Amino acid sequence: MNTTNFLNKMTLIKTTITTCFLIAFTLLTYAQNSTSQLLASNDLAPKGIIQEEWSFFYDAENKIYYIDFETISMNLTKVKVVAKDGKAIISDDVVDLPVNTIYELDCSKLTEGAYTVELHSYTEIIKKEVTLK
Repeated sequence: MNTTNFLNKMTLIKTTITTCFLIAFTLLTYAQNSTSQLLASNDLAPKGIIQEEWSFFYDAENKIYYIDFETISMNLTKVKVVAKDGKAIISDDVVDLPVNTIYELDCSKLTEGAYTVELHSYTEIIKKEVTLK
């Protein structure tokens, strides 16, 4: 009888260990698939950038906007300032600047009024409405 009980306990332990390994393997596989899907969607979708999440500071005394490129998760190619009539007032190619640049947008020569600052990448444009006083 002791041999039968011992074999039953060993079978139960073996089944439990096998089940635990299967559950762990399933969870690990699920976690890896979820992570790779998130990375793929984030890498391919710069539309997910919220305007308030990128650093944009104004020095009113010198009329300079500071734009921190490091807070923007895409490579920028151009910075533009566009007037309300759609005419580009300032256009600067920034494709050669490092991604950790703090860009200085000098607006001292612009008249008072409303403008749109556009940050262009290869595929997207982020816009920010500004008012100069």
